[in-house]
Amino acid sequence: MPNSKHEDAFLKMGVEYFREHILKLLGINYSYEEIGPTELIALTINELYMDFTFKTTVKDLYIHIEFQTTNNSEKKNLRRFHSYDALFAHNMEAQVITYVIYTGGIEKTKGELNCGIYTYRVIPVYMGKKNADGIISHLKEKKAAGEALTEDDYAQLSLTPLMGGDLSRKDKIKEGILLAKEEHNSMADKVMAMLYTLADKFLDGEELNEIKEAMTMTRLGQMLMDDGIKIGENRGLEIGRIEGKRAGRKAGRREGRKSGEKKMATLYEKLESASRGTEYLRACKDENYRKKLMEEFKIR
Repeated sequence: MPNSKHEDAFLKMGVEYFREHILKLLGINYSYEEIGPTELIALTINELYMDFTFKTTVKDLYIHIEFQTTNNSEKKNLRRFHSYDALFAHNMEAQVITYVIYTGGIEKTKGELNCGIYTYRVIPVYMGKKNADGIISHLKEKKAAGEALTEDDYAQLSLTPLMGGDLSRKDKIKEGILLAKEEHNSMADKVMAMLYTLADKFLDGEELNEIKEAMTMTRLGQMLMDDGIKIGENRGLEIGRIEGKRAGRKAGRREGRKSGEKKMATLYEKLESASRGTEYLRACKDENYRKKLMEEFKIR
């Protein structure tokens, strides 16, 4: 994508779709007020980054979402999540419930950490058992048969990058974008935004660039590009008006000097012809007398 503002727009739409539709599909049933902060700064100036937080309509309750693609050290991961939640709860003066969405074939975790006199727990959500290849193949068959995709189809499509299967995560995202871009409705746009959000989370380098290029070819990408171009054009026009005024003033001063010099040369010739050359010096110093002579000799 050529403009970071376009990427921000994709990500914002994707996170909102994730919050309003996908979390409920995963069994995380809350009503939400807003997206919460994800960056925490401790007193030691350590920066901690959470994946997603959402403020619910339940008083002083936030939902914290983390994605895990590996589980080589669950205890270490749980300590990290525990640190996030403790600092977040302290900063926001609120309660936090953490859901960990496991991908990459992870199907079983302990989900709790012994902290001495209490036990820290997260709620695991396992996506590895679902086969993304089968869902993508099924949706391609539906489209080939001329069937419209349902809201559930869209939701499943948006989750394919988190599921198991033979396709790489990059290919799951790209296949999802290619399927959704053929549909011309707001739900398809939200799914593409969600897929882009997951690409931004999991991919980097050439793989992420490939997804960015695929997004520019979609209706959503074009709409955001057009908005960016329109904003750029408006800004350009405003700059043009400002620069035009400046240029106009410069040109006006330049033309004014030329015109004034020409009039004074004509006045000098008229006065010399009338044997009144001595009046020229007075005309140069006295504006009122100069105007009087210009009118007398009809110099415009």
